[in-house]
Amino acid sequence: MDKALALSQLIAKRRTEAHTTYHHLHSFDGGIWDCKHVVPWTTSASNVDADLMIIGQDWASEQFLREPKYNTAERVSARLSAGQDEYLPTNRRLKSLLRTHCGLEFAQTYATDVLVFIKPGTMTGNVPMKDMLYCAETYTLPQIRIVKPRMVICLGAKTFNSVRRAMGMPDLKLSEACSPLAHSIDKGTGTEIYGVPHTGGLGHANAGGMERVNQIWLGLATRFDELNKRSSRTL
Repeated sequence: MDKALALSQLIAKRRTEAHTTYHHLHSFDGGIWDCKHVVPWTTSASNVDADLMIIGQDWASEQFLREPKYNTAERVSARLSAGQDEYLPTNRRLKSLLRTHCGLEFAQTYATDVLVFIKPGTMTGNVPMKDMLYCAETYTLPQIRIVKPRMVICLGAKTFNSVRRAMGMPDLKLSEACSPLAHSIDKGTGTEIYGVPHTGGLGHANAGGMERVNQIWLGLATRFDELNKRSSRTL
């Protein structure tokens, strides 16, 4: 099936969801966040032929979308255009890591979030694994199988393990998830899936600081380069 058509079917399904715990993308700001992608984050990273796919946990929270200081006219306009809030350190740090270690701009990847809803509460609010697993099975794994990247990098242990569970695999610790040893391979595509510390400040602190984070990304970038070279030799 054509990639655009397959993705459009996921978008149509997301729009029919009737989940009562979460808000829907169309529930805020007159529906402007109900975009032409499965989640808004994909807006500025929508390369459906990307070799690298980035997966986050969730896009935004109710408080974030309602609090005036985060929703000035300028900030809303920029978020609508990019599908992300470029003021957030999480997004800036991710782009820097991609550029430094993989030689890629964010726009050269395909990026998505597991949770396709707006969570209640704050940006740091918990999303139960049962809800992550539902979205990973229904939306995330299908996107991996549509795009067929060589590598997927998941931000955070819960994001990574929701995808692992969707593939019928047991959880791994983040220290194992970030090891470039091909421990999580989607049988349908051969895509290798890894987990890294979340690019927010807390994720980096829990990982042991920026030096450790750079080591993790360097190892995965080396593996990504190996996968690209292997593919080139088989063409």
